Amino acid sequence: MTGRSSRRSWIAGGAGALLLVAAAVVGWRLVSADPTYDARTPLTDQCHDVPDGAERVDLKGDDGFTLGGAVLGPSDARVGVVLRQGASQTICDWLPWAGSVADRTGARVLLFDRRGAGSSPGDADLTAEPDDLADAVTLLRRQGAHRVAVVGASMGNSVTFAALDTLRPAPCALVAVSPVLTSSDSHGSVDGRKATRYPPNLWLTWEEQNPAIVADVAHIRAQARGQHDPAPHLHGVDTHDHSIRLVDEHGDVRAFLLRAILSCTDRGR
Repeated sequence: MTGRSSRRSWIAGGAGALLLVAAAVVGWRLVSADPTYDARTPLTDQCHDVPDGAERVDLKGDDGFTLGGAVLGPSDARVGVVLRQGASQTICDWLPWAGSVADRTGARVLLFDRRGAGSSPGDADLTAEPDDLADAVTLLRRQGAHRVAVVGASMGNSVTFAALDTLRPAPCALVAVSPVLTSSDSHGSVDGRKATRYPPNLWLTWEEQNPAIVADVAHIRAQARGQHDPAPHLHGVDTHDHSIRLVDEHGDVRAFLLRAILSCTDRGR
């Protein structure tokens, strides 16, 4: 294997169908066979496509675990974005999208690799990831972002939704791409279906040909109705394309996500 990794996590064909059936029954179980890199490895050594201005950053978990990540956008931005990507993805898969968002919204975008993957070598532990997400949000706030949007993709949504009770103040926008709300590994499970309170600014985009994803979208919409908040912003797409592929292959999805981030800025208010 080469020293670089920008493999897209595309769910397609028979193997993808089996994964989606499993997700519908028991949620996602995390598996990763990709190489890992030291958290301070130059981004160009880890990823093929690194946007101009992208900077390496590392975060410390509450237990001292080091997470490798990247940040894009102005250092003095008043709006931040934290992305939690899907199970088999790394920051490399999302760097081009993050660069586009930073350029077009003026937000500061932070991505980080989950434990045991990408530039976060060590033991995977899904149960620690809601706290890792909260630490990433805190980092952007300390850097001056007064409003922070949280974006989850695929099973990353299990983490973002599970973390909601610990995010204070609440995210200025909660954005879900192909939401998978339950996931597990050898350490235990994370259940985003138990979120007690959603931010009022909620954005959902998903593939309509995936019954498991459609079911989790329906759960989120039902929860939101019960909270008497403004109705979520919704964008379903008639496709099987999942997660990063939903974004890469559909310009209307990219535009929807831009509107979600802009809703946190003065331009979107």
